[in-house]
Amino acid sequence: MTRTLKGLLIAVTLGAVVVLVLRARTSAAADAAEAGSSADPEAEPGSEAEPGPGAAELPAAVSVPAREQARTPARAGGPGHTEPAERIGAAGSKSATGSTGSTGGSTSTGPARSSGTSRSAPARAEAPMPFAPVEAASAVPAGPAGPEPVRVVEPVVIGADPAPVRRRRGVRSPLGVGLLALAVVAAGVGGTFAYKGMADDDKQNVASATEVEPSAEPVATSGQPKPAPQKFTKVGTKSGGTLTKTTVAGRRSGVTADVWVWLPPGYDTAANQARNYPVLVAQSALPGVESNSFVDDSVAFLPKLAAAIEAGTVPPYIVVAPELLPYSKQEADAGQTAAKDTECSDVPNRPKMATFHNDDVREAVLSTYRATADRASWALIGDGSGGLCAVKYALQYPQYYAAAVSLSGRTTLKSPLWDADAATKAARTANDPVKLLDAKPDVQILLSGHTGSTGGEFAAKAKAPTTVKAIAGAGGASGDIARQVPEALAFLGRNTRNPAA
Repeated sequence: MTRTLKGLLIAVTLGAVVVLVLRARTSAAADAAEAGSSADPEAEPGSEAEPGPGAAELPAAVSVPAREQARTPARAGGPGHTEPAERIGAAGSKSATGSTGSTGGSTSTGPARSSGTSRSAPARAEAPMPFAPVEAASAVPAGPAGPEPVRVVEPVVIGADPAPVRRRRGVRSPLGVGLLALAVVAAGVGGTFAYKGMADDDKQNVASATEVEPSAEPVATSGQPKPAPQKFTKVGTKSGGTLTKTTVAGRRSGVTADVWVWLPPGYDTAANQARNYPVLVAQSALPGVESNSFVDDSVAFLPKLAAAIEAGTVPPYIVVAPELLPYSKQEADAGQTAAKDTECSDVPNRPKMATFHNDDVREAVLSTYRATADRASWALIGDGSGGLCAVKYALQYPQYYAAAVSLSGRTTLKSPLWDADAATKAARTANDPVKLLDAKPDVQILLSGHTGSTGGEFAAKAKAPTTVKAIAGAGGASGDIARQVPEALAFLGRNTRNPAA
């Protein structure tokens, strides 16, 4: 994460908190204004509304609608009473038709009216009102013997929905409080991580200012500290590529030996700086001390490899060529190397050449050059005794290699170092290429130029997914090995992966 993105993260989280706080203040002001506008506009300033009686205190009022009042006969002869005109006319008609002529009296067929009696409509009980009923003043004065005036009550709708209550907004609601708390926590966490990341960036910038950046990302083995890049010295230019050399002090094996690395043409160009390369580990023929037969022009290997790379039949390998044995030049000149040949194994009480070639050298290459760590892009090739090493390492370290080629190499162990004691003999069985076939690793092997029946017998013992192809040849002579190189390269090109493809 860049410093710009981390600063943006801090700004966004703090901005979210500010927005929520401002919204809270705005919501609080809006709620206060709403509360003020909801007060009774007709009330006198400073006066308080007097609470009405409760539901239990209200009397049961009798409500007579106006239509019923019009139909109710008034008390006869009452003071101030006026009979409606239509009723007077009706009464006169009834009197005229329902009486007989007489000098002393008359007889009426209608009901007799009492001067002090009045018929009223049935009373209807009202449910208790939620507030005090409003009574209209009666314009008819009470007579001496008449009933109480009828009280007219304003109609009230029972069960009407109350006025809607506005929901409070802002952070005083549970949702608002939760969002504000979440924003504060997010701001704190995001700001902490961003600040820590910026501090780490500052540390890395200081470190990078004092260190030289390696050309490849180092690959650390599990449980081990990150290895430092090796300092390789340029030896010269060969076959269009660059040949370099360094002395590797193996931290796992304890072996110190020279290693040559050939970089293919175009490795140092600007267009290929982001590219990773496959690796071909080349094991030398004897003596393999202070030299390697694949880079010293004894078999013309590098010119043929460069031509195959240009033709596109093989990927652009980085060639890694270590010393075969960790002895001095004087010992090699005295012919003592054959007697001290470890046959690329960790022989008890001897230099651990297998660990050096496969762990220490691999680590030095990955920490210094733009080499891929994918096993599918790593292969082996060996000349003579180095051919035995190539086949043995492919079977013993299948996690590192996908293919191997042996040029006139054998497949059996015969060094006198294996006869030292019982422990050494047991170690020999564990390093025997024939026994290593039993594990059936997923590797492809070519035995080129083998002599006798050893190559064919070895190939017959391989079980899938292991495959072994054996091609008979004269074996041993340098000229014969040079003739084997093109076919060997074609085999490697078919069985290794180009990471840039």
